[in-house]
Amino acid sequence: MSSIFFMILQVIVIVLVAPFFDGVARVLRARLQSRKGPPDFLQTYRDIIKLFKRSRTIPKCSHWVFRYGPYTLFGTGAALLAVMPITYGSGTLASYASDVFVILYISAMLRYIFGIASIDSGNPFAGVGGSREQMIAVFVEPVMMTSLLVVMLLAQTSNLAEIQEMVRNGEIGYQMPAFAVASISFLWAMYVESGRNPYDLAEAEQELQEGVLGEYCGADFGLAHAGLILKQFAMIGMFLSIFEPWSFENPFLALFLFILKAGIFYVAAVFIDNFGPRYKLLTSFRSNAIAAFCVSFVALVLYVVGV
Repeated sequence: MSSIFFMILQVIVIVLVAPFFDGVARVLRARLQSRKGPPDFLQTYRDIIKLFKRSRTIPKCSHWVFRYGPYTLFGTGAALLAVMPITYGSGTLASYASDVFVILYISAMLRYIFGIASIDSGNPFAGVGGSREQMIAVFVEPVMMTSLLVVMLLAQTSNLAEIQEMVRNGEIGYQMPAFAVASISFLWAMYVESGRNPYDLAEAEQELQEGVLGEYCGADFGLAHAGLILKQFAMIGMFLSIFEPWSFENPFLALFLFILKAGIFYVAAVFIDNFGPRYKLLTSFRSNAIAAFCVSFVALVLYVVGV
């Protein structure tokens, strides 16, 4: 079968499976907080289906940016999953789209759309949430890009499929201090991007993180919500694809293992959610981001000195 077929297959399967792990995370979070919570792991599916049955409402002051925002959010989330070399390897047709820079551009586009759609809604509360999302990018993306720069310099390529193959063959990996240190800072960036406490998401949808979607309802809200779940899954998958690419040669087994690893990471993050309150953006979060950037810079220095 062609690599394009498997690229499409992995997107479809992950789109169908990702809400299940979101449901598991919601149930687990409720139990840890001594709340009743959803009745079972399928609640996210029911929520999205219920939203798709409801009609759309659009503010009169909004433009096409707001109207097509949910479709673009979902599309960019699916595109991130498509370019992850999960079921196909280097040298295949699909692997040419699997590039670190492509992933960075798509993820930046997703955040940009998320921000401008909230501002275009005309809702001040949504606008504040959108501004907060852009501020998070200011802190997180330098850490992410510096960490990836170290990996690309070690591999001498930006093609993610080729980087995976080098890690599997032991050409680069944790035996290199620069690679090991870069994985630490990149893991921090991916955790923040997945929208977890203490950096972002609390369970209540009325808080600033979900305020970005405050003017969306019905099918638009369901589609945007599904897109954000895909984005979280893709961010976790990006870490696994670069730093933990161990998998099977069989594409179906590789896809199953990837979903299992990403799902475990997604659910395990719930335990960190309950360690403390959310950080303030310009105080504690900034301090954490500076520390993470220093770690990524140390990785770059280690590469430069050849350690």
